Amino acid sequence: MNCFSISVSGRSALILLEKKCTDPQALCRVLEDAEADRGIDFIRLRGADGSFTIGRAVSELQTFGEKEARVYAERGQRLVKTMRGLKKLIIAEIDGEAFGPGFEIALACDIIFATASSRFAFPEVNLGVIPGFGGTQLAARRVYETFVKYLVFTGDSVTAEELYAKGIANAVFADGASMNAHTDALCARLSEKSSFILGLAKETLNSGIEMDFDKALLFEQNAFTFSFSCEDKREGMGAFIEKRKPMFKNRWEDLRFEEE
Repeated sequence: MNCFSISVSGRSALILLEKKCTDPQALCRVLEDAEADRGIDFIRLRGADGSFTIGRAVSELQTFGEKEARVYAERGQRLVKTMRGLKKLIIAEIDGEAFGPGFEIALACDIIFATASSRFAFPEVNLGVIPGFGGTQLAARRVYETFVKYLVFTGDSVTAEELYAKGIANAVFADGASMNAHTDALCARLSEKSSFILGLAKETLNSGIEMDFDKALLFEQNAFTFSFSCEDKREGMGAFIEKRKPMFKNRWEDLRFEEE
């Protein structure tokens, strides 16, 4: 079943999520392919028909026992861990509903854009279960615990403006066209930066939040030190001193940072 429509423009891959997408592993494979493609620096996720969703229908979940539920959750959590582990930046563009797994996938993205009419929710409590794709943990790492508990306990939907006020959404737009145009412009601007350094910054942020403070500081120190061994450091600082535009060229495919 073809669950995704994929197109590449410039350095960005746009992945459209269809409502019929039920297998998190399928999206995992698409993302891993994009990560391996040297022509792609940014990954954009968007709902094909406005809704931002992935996962099984309630009628299917109703037939699950504990064994099937664990396999389903493991696949969903593998997806969000893959998303957070990719070196390329992932941007969610939401113009509609992002409920349940759709909300969880959005939270695994690096940047979240949404239209003013979009709504977000963890409705699982109304079905007698809880979120299983990492939503409770992803949300708690982005915003205050009390707000996350309210969303999970009530199942209430919230607006994009509310998520923006809480620091979860990065920006809210009047409509999909203005949101997409803004994302185009952002990707064009970021494409002028070092893709390696953007990936290193993402890894440092995502890894550090899982560590205690001292270990996180050491991780940052090691990453910072490693960046000084790269050609892009010499190019960036040289361009600054010479008052010219830098021409970065380092890529994750060619360099590998390993934590000491």
